[in-house]
Amino acid sequence: MNRHLCFPLYLNMPETRLTFRIIDIFTKTKFIGNPLAIVHVPASESVRLSQDQKQLIAREFNLSETVFMYNTPPDALSDIPVKIDIFTTEEELPFAGHPTVGSSWYLLTKSAGKERKQITLRTKAGDIPAILQDSGKVRLQVPVDYKEHKSIELPWFRSAQSDLQIMDYASGIGGKEAVASIVKGMNFVLLRLNSEDALRKLKGVTRRIEVPWLGEWQGLIGLYAFYEDGGGVVRTRMFLETLEDPATGSAASTLAGWLGKRKGPGRWRFEIIQGVEMGRRSDIETHVEIGVDGEVSKVELGGEAVEIMEGFISV
Repeated sequence: MNRHLCFPLYLNMPETRLTFRIIDIFTKTKFIGNPLAIVHVPASESVRLSQDQKQLIAREFNLSETVFMYNTPPDALSDIPVKIDIFTTEEELPFAGHPTVGSSWYLLTKSAGKERKQITLRTKAGDIPAILQDSGKVRLQVPVDYKEHKSIELPWFRSAQSDLQIMDYASGIGGKEAVASIVKGMNFVLLRLNSEDALRKLKGVTRRIEVPWLGEWQGLIGLYAFYEDGGGVVRTRMFLETLEDPATGSAASTLAGWLGKRKGPGRWRFEIIQGVEMGRRSDIETHVEIGVDGEVSKVELGGEAVEIMEGFISV
């Protein structure tokens, strides 16, 4: 069949122009941090914009995440939750850190030309309250559903790390790595390393990490490697196979919960630095509360952002 015979059918389809912005998250320096695309979806288009269209737009931006923000009346932003959908180039996510920090920062500093002090985002994982601090940082409350799973051995992953030695792994010879989730569908293998040099030498792999026993928690599975420098700073890198992410707020929140549980009941702060090896340093602030029962009761995620560009996309 000649595909050009079908072309006139599309001439009658109305074209929609959506505004978008690109924002760098977890930094106040342009072209550093983790970039995020925010696509504004007016009420008139919220029903017409399909999942397939959103996925194609996210793929076109080719960033780690793209947010679709559904507009509400400007004078109601501080009271009514603002709905957002979060997409990678491959799938929709229930929660992610840098999209929620970036969306909150935009709404609290740029929306309607008026600065606000608080906002609530509505995500698939739940409502997320956020505040704008005097420092200019946004701090939001992560919708915690924290869970630790059975640890995992990754001998094939270690075999692919030709620049690392056994002594570089905190778990030692044949050790197992922790597996934890901040919410259902957002899971991370936490690979603890013994030096910043070992972290720098780490490489992505072509094989996807699988954790068969996650059950209903199945979803995204990332490898979050980290090194604690002893001075309150945690250096991290996050891989999805060969893809490295400059900043991963969901992974940082998961790691903060895991580290906090090992410190015991109390409120703990972790300064997490990611993206250095990519030339996109990201400064991620996390606060975690551990209850008297030893469980994660609250996680807060904070950071700055800076706007890079704006434009239109035709749908």
